[in-house]
Amino acid sequence: MNNYILSSIILSYSLLITAFLYGVSNEVIRNNEFKKWHIIYLGFILGIESITIFSIYILESKTTQYLYPIYVTGEFLILMSLCLTEFKATKMWKLVTGIVASFIFIETTILWFVHQDASTGYAKIISHLIIICLLAILLVKNMREVERSKQSWFIFGALFLYYSVSLFLFLLINQLTEHSINLWIINNILSSILYGSFIYTFYSFKKWKSRSYI
Repeated sequence: MNNYILSSIILSYSLLITAFLYGVSNEVIRNNEFKKWHIIYLGFILGIESITIFSIYILESKTTQYLYPIYVTGEFLILMSLCLTEFKATKMWKLVTGIVASFIFIETTILWFVHQDASTGYAKIISHLIIICLLAILLVKNMREVERSKQSWFIFGALFLYYSVSLFLFLLINQLTEHSINLWIINNILSSILYGSFIYTFYSFKKWKSRSYI
């Protein structure tokens, strides 16, 4: 394996594990309604990555496509719940989210059974576009409320950057197969920035909470 991509993978996984353990080990962060979705997101990604590694290196599976419907649907539901919690959305929007998530799961599952490739449909594109739009709205909203929401600014910014570039790379990956290694290095660097932003946000939130009790 290319040394650069291996280093980027190790960095990404290390920051992911650190961010999850830091969040789940702190009671102040765990008990916050908004921050708990950060922990759930990190835990979900860590779970998917762990199963992927186990399947490839322990079970010696040739493909992990069976995880794709669960991954895309779960990622969408968690990030939508995170955004809708910030928006204080009504039950109607939660219902719409459930309907879209059902479509994503059904499409990817059918593609997996029929073509053995769940990533060829529109599910990930639709999922990422919706997430990117909501994150953009949240970023604009936070610009007007910097003092109140500064603990969330880095998370929203990092998520927006990661999913925007991730969608772009996903659309280009088949056209730029000869550069696929470089694209994955970029993806791993962006994920490292994302997980690093979680660590910084957890630290800032914990510090801010400690001062508020003084």
